[in-house]
Amino acid sequence: MRQPSTRTRTATAAVIALTGLLLVTLDGSAAARPTSLQKRTAGQVEALALDGSRIAYDVAGTNGPGARCNVIYVWNLRRNIRTRLSGRQTCGADTTSTGAGVRELALAGGRAAWIVNKGGNTDSGDYLYVAALARPNERILASAFRTGDVDGILTGNWLGGLVGAKSFLAVNHWATDTHGAVTSARLQRIGARLGNLTEGTASIVARSTDGRQVAVLRQDGTIGLYTTRGKLLRVVTPSSATEIAVRGDYLAVLTKTRTLEVYNSHSGRRLRSWHVASGAAHLDVSNRLASYAAPHAVHVVRLATGKGTFVARTGAEIRGVQLEPAGLAYAIDGPHETGKVVFVPMSRLQPKPRLR
Repeated sequence: MRQPSTRTRTATAAVIALTGLLLVTLDGSAAARPTSLQKRTAGQVEALALDGSRIAYDVAGTNGPGARCNVIYVWNLRRNIRTRLSGRQTCGADTTSTGAGVRELALAGGRAAWIVNKGGNTDSGDYLYVAALARPNERILASAFRTGDVDGILTGNWLGGLVGAKSFLAVNHWATDTHGAVTSARLQRIGARLGNLTEGTASIVARSTDGRQVAVLRQDGTIGLYTTRGKLLRVVTPSSATEIAVRGDYLAVLTKTRTLEVYNSHSGRRLRSWHVASGAAHLDVSNRLASYAAPHAVHVVRLATGKGTFVARTGAEIRGVQLEPAGLAYAIDGPHETGKVVFVPMSRLQPKPRLR
């Protein structure tokens, strides 16, 4: 029987014990409640990124009387300081009728990048912004527009596939015709300006990077692994794929059949396959662990054995999950359209070996 872990309190004001969450190990044994950090937000969290000891997250805005801006923040975990990163242009990200707002967010070293999507019934546009963390000042780097039917076919240009790690940021730029077919595509590095890494329909859509490799989930269901200079290293063919994540020696794949397939990223050889909870999403991988969200739960499992090391259960919707050598970050909905960002250090995710 799974036993709830004991509530603890910390003397450090920066460290707040989680409330409303049940933390257990998946093998059924009780687990000490991890020392975690959390930030409550005035609105729901729409995007999340983790890099090193920093978390970037987007907080939804509101319309009408007393409207509140959409805002992107960076949370420095070491100093427990939150800084506003976005500015006036991102403020209105949630004001259009069919737009997705801040649809994608990436963090890499001292920079952040995000894509704002705005739209009406017959048009849609993507806007790529970048900002330095040391001196926050958002700058638009690219835009893409398309027309047609937002519930059907849109013709024109698109931005997506935003990924980042270490000092590397990249994005996809592609075009579609009146039938919805992709006519041109490229993967681009984000610097002072965009620079082409590789071209062709096989370059879309980037889903993950560890700062050395870029994993692209292609339209045909295969996975292309590229260097950060755009050289194709190899092609991996999973049984199926809904999400992918790459880091170091491992490529992890969530499949349509509720499994987690684990590959050697250097050879493309499949190592093993594990069952996952129904509705698994928000896949990430680090430190020989994989993390994902299922409805109302965040899971962390060992890649080698498929056994769980951590699970957080909540009655609210999970908005994002990120795993880094520093630890695990995830966002959940709060009451009355508020939210919360939670960080659990890696030392609490890796079980201590038993003494003999």
